[in-house]
Amino acid sequence: MERYTVACVQQRLRLPATIDDYRENLRRFLRAAENKRARLVVFPELGGLMLAPPLLGDFRARLLKRVDRGRRRNASLWQKFVGSLSSGAANLLRADLRLSLADLLDVAAPELWTQYLHLFGELARESAMTIVAPSLYLPDPLDGVIRNLTGVFGPDGALLGVQAKVMLSGEDERYCQPGVNWHVIHTEVGALGVIIGGDALFPEVGRLLAFQGAEALIIVAAASSQVEYNKLRAAALARMQDNQLYTACSFLVGPNPFERRPTTTYVGKSAIFAPQELTPRLNGVLVEMGNAASEGVLTTEWDFAELRALWESSEVRVRSQLTAAQAHQLLAAVHRQLQEPPLLEAKQQAPPNPPAEHNAPTQRLPELSLDDLPVIASVTSRWPLPHTAPDSLHPTQEQVGWTIVGPPAPAPPRPVRYDEETDEMDALDDQEPRPQ
Repeated sequence: MERYTVACVQQRLRLPATIDDYRENLRRFLRAAENKRARLVVFPELGGLMLAPPLLGDFRARLLKRVDRGRRRNASLWQKFVGSLSSGAANLLRADLRLSLADLLDVAAPELWTQYLHLFGELARESAMTIVAPSLYLPDPLDGVIRNLTGVFGPDGALLGVQAKVMLSGEDERYCQPGVNWHVIHTEVGALGVIIGGDALFPEVGRLLAFQGAEALIIVAAASSQVEYNKLRAAALARMQDNQLYTACSFLVGPNPFERRPTTTYVGKSAIFAPQELTPRLNGVLVEMGNAASEGVLTTEWDFAELRALWESSEVRVRSQLTAAQAHQLLAAVHRQLQEPPLLEAKQQAPPNPPAEHNAPTQRLPELSLDDLPVIASVTSRWPLPHTAPDSLHPTQEQVGWTIVGPPAPAPPRPVRYDEETDEMDALDDQEPRPQ
C-alpha cells in the first residue's frame, strides 16, 4: 500500500469490571481512528493488562475495581461514594492486583491468551483495520513461556504475528521471561517491525528489522518516569533516522491502578515520526501529543513512494551504502575483536602492586610553587558575563492538537491542558450511556 493514514493511541490504564467494559473503552479509540480513515492503529505497551481484571473474581480485586470506577470523570455520586468506602477497605486488606495478576498467570494464562485473541480479532474485523494490539503478559504461542507480547491483527481478524519484549524492565521480571529475537510482521499495510519498550534503546534492533525488510517501525512503550520517557523518545527518533523509516510511537499514561497505593504514573507523549526531510519543521516529528497525561488519538498520512524517493536522493544513502552483507562482515570482525580481552578489562584484572615494606625508604615528590606551574588560560572578562538572548529561531516545543492529519501549521504556543481526556474523547464519552 503506497499511501495510508496511521493512527497512534495514547491510553490510560484502568480496571474494567467486565470484558464488555474494556471492549467499549477500546471502541472509543477505534471510532476516532475510523473518522480519520486510518488503516493502521497502534496501542501502547501493557495496555492489554486491562483484560486481566475481569478474570479476577476474588474479593480484593472487586474492591479495587470499585475504587477505580469511583475515580473516573463520568462516575455518578453513588459510584464515587462506593469507591471511597472500597478504598478504605482495600487498604485495610492490603489489596494488591499485582499479586492477583501473578496468580492468574500461573493458573489461567491459556484463558487470558484466548480472550486476547478473541477480543482484538473481533475489533480488527469490525473496524476493517490492521491493529497492533496493546501488549500483555501472555504465553508465547511457540513455547508457552510467559512473555511481554504484542499481537498484530489483520482486517479480517486473523493474528498475523506476535512480538515479544527482549530487554525486560524490573517490573517485567516479576511476571515474565525475555523474548529471543525480533522479526518483521507482514501485513496488508506493509512489513512492520514492532519494538517494545526498552528494546528501542538498542540501535541493532532497528537495523536488524530494516535488513529484514521493515517498511515502518512500531514502538509501543510504558514509561514510568519523565527520564525514561525522554530516553525512549530520543531512541525512537534515532531508530527512525538511523534507518530512514516511518515510525509510530504509542505510550501508556496515567497512574498504575494495579498497585495497592498507586505510586507509579506512566508518562509519555505519543508521536508519529518520519525522516527529517519529510517533516514540516525538519525535526523528524510529523505529529505529537500536546501533553503527557491525556488520552487521545494521533493520525497522519504515510507516503511510501515519497519515502523511497528519499532513500535514493539523501546525502548519505543509509539504506544502500551499508548492505546486509557488509553489515555481516563488520559485525563478524567486531565479534572477533570481542574475543580478546579489552584493554580496560585487562587493566582492571592486573594484579595490584605489592605492598611497600615498612622499612623501605619513602620517596618525596618535588615541591612546586604556583610560579612553577604552566599558565594554560587567563580570564579577561569581568564577572558576571554579559547576558545573551536565547536563540528564538529554533523552537523547543512541538505544539500540536489531539488529532492531526498532515503537517501542522505554525502557530503561537498556547497553554497546555492537563485534563484526563481531550475534547474529542469527551465528545465520544458523551455519546455513550452512563453506567448505572
